[in-house]
Amino acid sequence: MNIPKISIISFSLIGLLIIAFQYSQNSKLKNKIKKFSAKEAASLNQSGLSSIKNGNSASKGSGNSKNKSDSKTDYKKVSAAIGSVNEILSDPDPLKRIERLMAFVNALSPGEMPEALIALQESAPQWDPHMKMAVGLLLTRWASADSDAAFAYVEEMKNKDQARDATFSILRALASQDPQRALEWMSNQGSDMSKNGWMGHMLAGTIATEWVRQDPDAALAWANSLPENQRQGALGGALETIAASDPNEAARRLLQLDAGEARQKAAGNIANLWAKRAPQEAMEWAMTLEGDDRESAMSRALGGWASTEPAEAAAFINDIPAEERTDGQIREVGRRWSEQEPSKAAEWLVSQPDTKGRTDAVGHAVWHWTNEDPAGAADWLLEQPSGDFRDNGIGALAKASFDDDPASAVTWAATIDNDRQREGTIERGVREWSKREPQEARNWVQENSNVLSPEQSERLLNIDNEGGRKK
Repeated sequence: MNIPKISIISFSLIGLLIIAFQYSQNSKLKNKIKKFSAKEAASLNQSGLSSIKNGNSASKGSGNSKNKSDSKTDYKKVSAAIGSVNEILSDPDPLKRIERLMAFVNALSPGEMPEALIALQESAPQWDPHMKMAVGLLLTRWASADSDAAFAYVEEMKNKDQARDATFSILRALASQDPQRALEWMSNQGSDMSKNGWMGHMLAGTIATEWVRQDPDAALAWANSLPENQRQGALGGALETIAASDPNEAARRLLQLDAGEARQKAAGNIANLWAKRAPQEAMEWAMTLEGDDRESAMSRALGGWASTEPAEAAAFINDIPAEERTDGQIREVGRRWSEQEPSKAAEWLVSQPDTKGRTDAVGHAVWHWTNEDPAGAADWLLEQPSGDFRDNGIGALAKASFDDDPASAVTWAATIDNDRQREGTIERGVREWSKREPQEARNWVQENSNVLSPEQSERLLNIDNEGGRKK
């Protein structure tokens, strides 16, 4: 009787040991599968990516079942990668979302980056800050590992806006590691982009911004030797980078450069950064300069000062004789003050000399004021005398109030004295209004034909017919 019991116990123990062993092996296997799946979700071979970018799920012109199978598998991998990124971006905690995105990108190998880039770009709007941060980090890592592959991939991207932004990220990373290779790329593969005005400006600035952190003398010598447009971008990038940490050093290096528009703009940029931290020092330095350099530096310094202490910057201008105040100085302070206290900025502008800078700035002030207190801005405008100053304010009020009350906006526009400005403001307003409420816009034109020229009245009454002719 004891033998069967012993046998049963023995078999039971053996069974338990087997179960325990199997459980251990299953756990290990699950971990391997999990790691493998995560890797697979972020991995896709290049041929599959080309099919996705071209909108094809199977290879064109091929009846080979293996090719079709591979293409289908690639599509699943891209979908899985997008799903992984979507899951990260759906995290309600922004800090965790950033941490997880950074971990996702940092874990990628160079071979996994093309599909990860697609996943990031297709999982969020282009303006999404977290997506932009992750894409920038990915491209920086890719460029550090294999800049040639990164540039080659970007050249094939369909979305030209994304390709342009990616190019700058890759070039920035390359310039931080090897400025000479960055220059070679700009002269060769990037030569067509460099010929474009603003693109050349930006490319040169991108290289100079990174190079100057390593070798300021070499970076500035290169920047100073460039054609004017690229020179502006390079000098601005280099000197602003220095000024961010040492404005005195940036000011010293500025005076070693050839005079011209590029140096003038750089002087203004240095002064603007400097004034945000030490406005008195920035103003004292600006007043030691001469000619266009002095005017650029003083105006931008006042703008930087006004971004933090607008009343103090305005008081400084008030101490300058009226005949010596410039358009740039009044415009800079007026615009910066408008962003913080538009009603006070508008009142200050009334007391300034009648210049273009004053007229430009009042539009900025009234636009901000209307968004805060439309009735207050309207009452103030009614008190202003006729002229460009008032007209510009009315134009800004009409623009700011249009979304909420288009009828009121175009009615205000009709009170502008300048014929050309009045006609243009009404034209834009009625055309936009007719897209939303065509009958109301038409009624307004009919009821206010006395403030319109016969030609404009007829044109606005026939907007619908214009649309028909275009079709």
